[in-house]
Amino acid sequence: PEEMVKPRPENQLAKVRYLDHGYYRDVWVVEDNPWIWPNEYTKEKDNKPKEALGVVDEKGTADLITKAYRTMVLKTLRYKHKRDEDSFDEVQLEAIIMERMTKSPRIMDLYGHCGFSVSAELVPIEFEERVVPGEGMQETKDVEERNKNGPRPYNNFTAEEKLRFALEMAESIADLHGFEDGIIVHDDVQLCQWMTTPDGTLKLGDFNRATIMTWDEINGSYCKFDNGKAFGNYRAPEEFAAINLDEQIDTFSFCNNIYGLITGLWDFYDTDDDQVVQKKLIARELAFVDPRWKDRSYEEGKLVELLPKCWAYDPDERISIFDAVKFLRQAIDNKPKH
Repeated sequence: PEEMVKPRPENQLAKVRYLDHGYYRDVWVVEDNPWIWPNEYTKEKDNKPKEALGVVDEKGTADLITKAYRTMVLKTLRYKHKRDEDSFDEVQLEAIIMERMTKSPRIMDLYGHCGFSVSAELVPIEFEERVVPGEGMQETKDVEERNKNGPRPYNNFTAEEKLRFALEMAESIADLHGFEDGIIVHDDVQLCQWMTTPDGTLKLGDFNRATIMTWDEINGSYCKFDNGKAFGNYRAPEEFAAINLDEQIDTFSFCNNIYGLITGLWDFYDTDDDQVVQKKLIARELAFVDPRWKDRSYEEGKLVELLPKCWAYDPDERISIFDAVKFLRQAIDNKPKH
């Protein structure tokens, strides 16, 4: 070319800093310098939260909110994992799903993908920390003492917020299960997979465990799948057999989230041993639900009513996520007017 393209001056390069990590990946914040956005930079102070967010790192989260317009996240494979074909396939799978789901306002937007990394929009507010504050574990006697005059949640959501957030989570899963080119199973439904935008909207992410179900042209149905050995205590019972699985595993785990919304606790809040919980699930034992939650509010009563529908042991008897969306929408629309 007649004129060489000059690189950005050093003082205009993006800033990169470490944010956090999950089991598979490290998460980095990539922040553009403010003077590249002269019309937006002057408004950053106006974007600061006016009240506490209910998260562990209030200051850090507030900083992310003010700079979200010029920031993205970069997720990279942690060094403890092999850079092999299996790892590449998982990262590529997430990129493909996020790209295909761009049209959904309930799914985090993909910005780019290369090798073992994915860049995506920054959704700054932790949802799990607000739903289940602290460890989320309690001794049974302590919960009974706290609730002796009626159930009291450990989180600070209003009953209306609980119902709305339940619907938003269900709708984002339904976007995957109802994808026009075939069912996508998230396969790792947990509260930590949702983040909250500054305007209060939930967005679902983290698809490296997802499964795109294949279609059997001979039988005219989707093929069941095997997702390997199940770890943790947030799984559907059939996952511990790891065969003949379908999208209903997401529906079961979704209602674990509902339990957290209602109570502010993990479902088996008194058992800090994954293997013990797994044996309980296989034996058809479910988390204890205090029946008094039904009468604490209309909204919480509806959420309690939903639990057994999603927690059915047999996946064929479990309601679909579309049924859950319908149930929650009707609950909101049909709330009695006082």
